[in-house]
Amino acid sequence: MEPVIEVTELSFLYKDGTRALDKCSLTIERGTKVAILGPNGSGKSTLLLHLNGIHVVQQGTVKVLEETVSPSNEQWLRSKVGLVFQDPDDQIFSGTVWEDVAFGPVNQGLRGEELEARVRQALRFVKMEQYSRKVPYHLSYGQKKRVAIAGVLAMNPDIIVLDEPVAFLDPAGKRALFELLDQLNRQGKTIVAATHNVDIAARWAHKIIILSEGRVLAQGTPALLTDKTIVQEAELELPAVTEIFAPFPDLCKPKTPVTVEEAQNIIKQLVTNSSRGRFVRREKGASYNGWESH
Repeated sequence: MEPVIEVTELSFLYKDGTRALDKCSLTIERGTKVAILGPNGSGKSTLLLHLNGIHVVQQGTVKVLEETVSPSNEQWLRSKVGLVFQDPDDQIFSGTVWEDVAFGPVNQGLRGEELEARVRQALRFVKMEQYSRKVPYHLSYGQKKRVAIAGVLAMNPDIIVLDEPVAFLDPAGKRALFELLDQLNRQGKTIVAATHNVDIAARWAHKIIILSEGRVLAQGTPALLTDKTIVQEAELELPAVTEIFAPFPDLCKPKTPVTVEEAQNIIKQLVTNSSRGRFVRREKGASYNGWESH
């Protein structure tokens, strides 16, 4: 698959001497849903800020859509990579929802009917069109998160990057957010989300990238999260489903489940095999109380 983001040997040192990234290298392919996992302090947020040009590359390279990121192409980069901060209050600052969503397109040079259409479409997509004249301060946290995403969508980026997208959201808000992200992905957007929630990453992402101490510890499919050694080294936890099935390796062939759907398939197969076994035994005329159903 075509890479849309290529990070090579990226290192970053904060002014206080903290090394946030240490020769970090990774690739993100077009049209994928990618979860970047790691504990607090692993470098997730610092990495995301490089993808949008907020942090200037100190050492190494970052390529987006085959273009090497530098201060000279900052405006172009932000039109291609939309960043949604963890806290929407860090991103929403205008007097009304409409003005906030329009801020990015206005800076891209849009005016008149084209601007109106872009803002209206973005608000409609996140189901916030009826709030366009509201003051953002009066919105709920989940609504603010939707407005922040609308502000990014209004700029029509190819790649959408989110830092801890489900932070402080209730279960309904989490479901709605990921339904929205899935819809964007189906439209061809590449979605990158940094999180420390392994259960969400396991059931949502196509690709997992695990960071530890500023470096990529591992990257691959969600099956990575069944590797106890990697998970422990990254100071994470096994997905809840994996934790339940891990003590029963004979039940988990050919692979240990990481999602509820995979676990359900294993259980269905066990039930099916049990039913077949009961049928065969009864056909043979044997009496096994253990196989009787009540």
